[in-house]
Amino acid sequence: MRRAWPVVLILTVVWILLWGAVTPTIVVGGVLAAVAVVAVFPFPTAPWTWVVRPWPTLVLAARFLWDLVRASIEVSWFALRPSGSPPSALLRIDLRSRSELLMTITSELVCLVPGSLLVELDAEQGAIYVHVMSAASDADIESFRRSVLDQEQRVVRAFGPRAERDAVCGGEPS
Repeated sequence: MRRAWPVVLILTVVWILLWGAVTPTIVVGGVLAAVAVVAVFPFPTAPWTWVVRPWPTLVLAARFLWDLVRASIEVSWFALRPSGSPPSALLRIDLRSRSELLMTITSELVCLVPGSLLVELDAEQGAIYVHVMSAASDADIESFRRSVLDQEQRVVRAFGPRAERDAVCGGEPS
């Protein structure tokens, strides 16, 4: 229970915000509800090891923002053009990282960009299933697949431990 106090504090704050008032009854009720939640649904200890490398993190953020702007323009064009929506596809993309944290970050960054939607993340197989809005040709599909793997590589460079970075990036410097 010692390690759970930050969660109890956060849940208590959420409880108070939901009630919209701060009274002793609401605060005590929030603490009791938070303790009950933490006791009934304990958080597993995550075996995640990660680091933050400033330059690769900046590169990741800049590229994500670029992808966001570019994809927003493309999706806007698809919505406005007279020929209708482009053909779409559901793709399975095998990621090289086996870290659940890095796979999750990669998946989130991919699905936050307009024009793609994460359908499933299969951590055991190391694969993600993504619905892609623009899949008119094999070249479009391969380009999207390559962009996901490039995004994964940027995530691993920015946050992955050395062994994971060497395995995914092939020993390339950050």
